[in-house]
Amino acid sequence: MSARVRWMMRLVTIALAAFGLADVSASQQPSPRTIAAPRRDTIAPRDMIIDSLGVIRWRADGREVALFGANYTLPSASDFRAAGYVGADRRKMIDDDMAHFARMGWDGLRLASWGDWESADTLGNLIANEHLDLLDYLVARARQRGIRMLLTPIQTYDAGWPDALASSAHYPGFSRKYPRDVLGTDPAAIRAQANYLRQFLRHVNPYTGIALKDDPAIVFIEMINEPVHHPEDRARATAYIDTLVAAVRSTGARQLLFHNVSQDFTIADAVERSAVQGVTFGWYPTGLVSGHELRGNYLRSVDDYAPMRDPLLARMPRIVYEFDSADLQTGTMYPAIARAFRGVGAQFASMFAYDMLATASRNLGWQTHHLNLVYTPRKAISAVIAAEAMRRLPAGVGYGSYPANTSFGDFRLYPDSDLAELVATDAFMYTGSTSTLPKDAGALRRIAGVGSSPVVQYEGEGAYFLDYLRDGLWRLEVYPDAESVRDPFESPAPDKVVTRAIYRRWPMTVHLPDLGDAFVVSPLSRGAVRRARASSSRFDVRPGVYILSRKALAGGSLPARVGHLGMSEFRAPPQDDGALAVTVVPHQSYARGTPMRFTATVADSESPDTVALYIRPVGGWFRRYPMQRTAAYRWQGVVPPDSMPEGSYEFAIAVARGRHHTLFPDASSARPGDWDFHARTFWRMVVVAPGNPLRLLDPAVDAPSLAFSRIGDAGRAGLFRVVASNETGNPALHLSLPTRGAWAAESYSTALVVRDRVADRGSDLTAANALRVRLRGISAGSSVQLALVEQDGTAWAAQLTPDTTWTEATVPLSLLVATRVAMLPQGFPGTWNASMGPAAGRGGLGDHLRPTALERVQLTLTRPPGAAPQADRYGVEVESITLVTLPKP
Repeated sequence: MSARVRWMMRLVTIALAAFGLADVSASQQPSPRTIAAPRRDTIAPRDMIIDSLGVIRWRADGREVALFGANYTLPSASDFRAAGYVGADRRKMIDDDMAHFARMGWDGLRLASWGDWESADTLGNLIANEHLDLLDYLVARARQRGIRMLLTPIQTYDAGWPDALASSAHYPGFSRKYPRDVLGTDPAAIRAQANYLRQFLRHVNPYTGIALKDDPAIVFIEMINEPVHHPEDRARATAYIDTLVAAVRSTGARQLLFHNVSQDFTIADAVERSAVQGVTFGWYPTGLVSGHELRGNYLRSVDDYAPMRDPLLARMPRIVYEFDSADLQTGTMYPAIARAFRGVGAQFASMFAYDMLATASRNLGWQTHHLNLVYTPRKAISAVIAAEAMRRLPAGVGYGSYPANTSFGDFRLYPDSDLAELVATDAFMYTGSTSTLPKDAGALRRIAGVGSSPVVQYEGEGAYFLDYLRDGLWRLEVYPDAESVRDPFESPAPDKVVTRAIYRRWPMTVHLPDLGDAFVVSPLSRGAVRRARASSSRFDVRPGVYILSRKALAGGSLPARVGHLGMSEFRAPPQDDGALAVTVVPHQSYARGTPMRFTATVADSESPDTVALYIRPVGGWFRRYPMQRTAAYRWQGVVPPDSMPEGSYEFAIAVARGRHHTLFPDASSARPGDWDFHARTFWRMVVVAPGNPLRLLDPAVDAPSLAFSRIGDAGRAGLFRVVASNETGNPALHLSLPTRGAWAAESYSTALVVRDRVADRGSDLTAANALRVRLRGISAGSSVQLALVEQDGTAWAAQLTPDTTWTEATVPLSLLVATRVAMLPQGFPGTWNASMGPAAGRGGLGDHLRPTALERVQLTLTRPPGAAPQADRYGVEVESITLVTLPKP
C-alpha cells in the first residue's frame, strides 16, 4: 500500500468519524474541536498541477490555467421549467447554447445542480431521472466543445424558486428536509450529503461511458454552493469541509476541490485549515434584483476585488463561481471585472447565468441577469473580450483605479460611448462602433464586433465574427439584429417578449489586405444571401455563415471545423415576430433656444416608409416634424431652436408603411389631424428658459428608480415611503434609519441616477451654482448628507440639519466638499466595497463640482454617536432637490 493511499484512507476515516459516519468506537472517535488539520492533498486532474505557490498550471507546458465562461443551469430548477414554458427541446437547447459558448471563445462552465432537491432522496441516495440525464448530456456536449467544468453537486436553495414555490414540498431530496443552516451541523444531514456526493460522482454518464469522477472535462468540484458558514465553531466548520472532501476522494475523484469563502469572509481561517485545495468567491458589484435596468457608469465599483488577496488564502487556488454586473446591459463591465479577477489571481470565472437561446427573448430564467449571444450582442461581445482578458492578462498585476485603469494591456474601455475594445496583433474586438485602427490588419486572425470599425462597416445590429482560415480565406458569421422592446429586468413572464431577434438584409464592407476589394462571398448556412462578389469590399448579408475568399472555392477545399465549431454551423433562433414597437429616449426638459433632438427606436421586421414626430403644448395643437433614420432601427427628429416657447408639451411618434399608420405610445391607428383621432396617452417633456432650475429629485416620479444600501445580505429592497407633505400636499420621500428590535443601522443611503436629465440640458447647466432643497427633519436633531456624484464617482457633499418644519435650504455648490459616499447599488456579498472616494486625481485643492458631469444625487443618514435605536426616529422627508443658477452677488 503506497504512502498516498495510506494517507487518503486516514483522511477518510478521520473526517467521517468526526460526524459519526464511520464505524469507529466512541473511545476512538476524536472531537471535531481537537482534530489536527490534515495535510492538504496534491491530487489534481491529469492535465493540471498545483505549484508550491498554489497556482494551477497546465501539466504539459507549465502555463497558468485561466478559464472564463458562465453558469448554465438548464438541467435543474427554474431554467428547466423555463424551457418547458416555451415548449422547447431541452437537448437541442443544450446543443445550441454549448455552440454559443464555443463561438464566444469560452472555455469554462460552472454546472450548478439542484440534485440535492431533485435527484436524491432524504438519505442522499441518487435518483436517476430527467434532471440527471440532462446533466449527463450537458457534460458530454460541453466536453465536445473543449469546455472545462466546475461542478457543484449541492445547491441548497429552493429548487422551486421563483415560479414553483408551492411545489417545493414535493421534492424528494435531503435539502428539502434539512434547512440550509443545519446542513453543516446536523449529523444526519451531513451523512446524506456525503452519501449523495459518493453516489453522484460514481454515476456513469451514458453519453460518455465514464463516471463523472473520471471525466477529464470536469476539472473542479465545489462540493456545496454558498453554504451557511458557522464561524462561531471553526473547528467543527473545518471538520465539515473535511467530511465533504473525504466523501469525494473516497470515490477516487482527481478533481481539484474547492469550498466557498465569500459568503462569510471571516471563515477563511477555517477553510485554510481544512483539506480542501482551493476557495471560491462570488461577486455582484452592482447588487441584485433592482427590478429595472440600471443607468450610469459603474466602473468605479470594479477597480479591485480585495478579499481574494486574503493572506490566509495566498497559497490556495482561487476561482470565481458566480459574478455579474446585474441589471446592466453595458459593453464595458465584463472586461473590467475580468481585469480585477486577474489582478488578484483568479484562475476561473463564470458569469451567472447564461440565458438559454430558446428563452432569452423573454429573459425568463433569472430576472436580474441577462446575457445571450443573440439577444444581448453588445454585452455578449464584452464577455468575449473578458474571456480574452482572462487569458491574456498576467495574474497579480494591478492597473490602478478608475479612470486610470480604462487602459490595460491590449484592452481599452470608453464608458462615455459604452465601448470596450481588444486591440491585439492577432485579434480585434469591439462592443460598439469604433474609429480605432487595428495594430496590423494583415496579422489579424480573429475579429468580433457590433457596429462598425475601420475593418468592418456594418449597418445591422447583431454580433458578427470573422475567423481566418488561410491566406485569402475567411469565415464570416453574422447574427440577427436584437431590438429591445421592454426592460429585460422587470419581472419575467413566459408570454412577455423583451427583446426581438430580427432578420434583415444589410450592407457590409470588409477591409482585409489578403482579400482585396473584389472577393467572393459564398453562403454556407440556410437563409444566407446567395453567392456574390464584393464590389469595393462591399456586399449584402443576412444572418448566417459565409466564406469570404479571394478566389472562387474549389470543391472540398474547406476545413471541417473552425475551433470547436462546425464550418457551416449556425445557431440562431427563428425571427421573433411581434407587433411593431417604438421606444423613445426619455427626456425631462430642454432649454429654450437649443436644438431639441428626439430619438426613437422602431423595432419591426421591415423598415417603415416614414416616421414622424408630433408635438404640442399641453391642451394645444400638434405640429409634425419628420424624423430621419440615423441607424438600422434608430430615427431622430430635430425641433429647431426657438420654435417652441416655454411650457409643458406632449409628443407622439407616428410610423407609416404604405397607407397604414401607427401612433405611439398607445399604438392607435389614427394620427393627429385625422377626424377619428382619439389617442390619450403621450410622452411628456417641458421647455424652460435658459438657466431655469433643474429638478433632480421628484419623489412621485423617481421612487421606483432609487437605489439603496443593503440591509444584511438579503435586504436589497429600499426601506422608505412616499408621503404627502403636511404643508403643500406634494409627494415627499420619507427616509429614516432602519431599525429591527434593539438593532439600528449605523447609516443608510439612497441614490438616483440623473445623468439623462442633466444631458438634456447640456451646456445650459454650466452656470448652475447652487442646490435648493425642500425638506424637514422627522425629529429634532435629524441630519442628512446630500451629495452630488459625478460620472467618474467623485462626490461633493454638504451636511443638512433641518428642524421639523418644512424649509427650503439653499446650498451653494462652492460649499460642497469632496468626500466618500456609499457605492450604490451596494455590491454583494460583504461590505468591503461599500463606499468610494474621489476618482484618481480628483477632489484636491482647486477642484470643484462640474454640473454638466453630474450623474447621481445621493442622500445618507447617519445615526448620532451613542444614540439608542428607535424606529422612525432619525431621518428626513424630502419634497424636492433642484439645481439652480442664482444671480452672482
